[in-house]
Amino acid sequence: MRTLTLLLALFLLAAPATAMAAKKDERRARKMLANKVFIRFTETGSIGNESSLDQRLHLCRSGEYLYDSVSYVQGVSIAAQRYTGSWKVVGAKVRKDGTGRARVRGRPDDGSDPTTIKITWDGSVTRLDGAEVIVERSDLC
Repeated sequence: MRTLTLLLALFLLAAPATAMAAKKDERRARKMLANKVFIRFTETGSIGNESSLDQRLHLCRSGEYLYDSVSYVQGVSIAAQRYTGSWKVVGAKVRKDGTGRARVRGRPDDGSDPTTIKITWDGSVTRLDGAEVIVERSDLC
């Protein structure tokens, strides 16, 4: 019983430190992601029948996001959509070397269900939900 009490006491002492480290990582990730645009450009189709999809997610320091999606089918149509809302980091792990991962939850302004995405970065490649993206400073924030 004494061992169980000791283990419980150690767990209770470690829990606040772990929670503080997690919050620190979330703050650090938010600072790293803020005012960035994550760009994914996909070309599909064949010669003479090209199509593309340009997706851009802007995460603003203010806590707002803008998501633009433009699809283009040569000679047929161009469709553009813009979604806005608020974002926050709901989980993160940032290593001392600056690499890491974050779960980001976006709450759309139109009242639709929130969406959570996973962003990972290792210094040379950034991925959003597993797809490689280009990261630049946002021109809309």
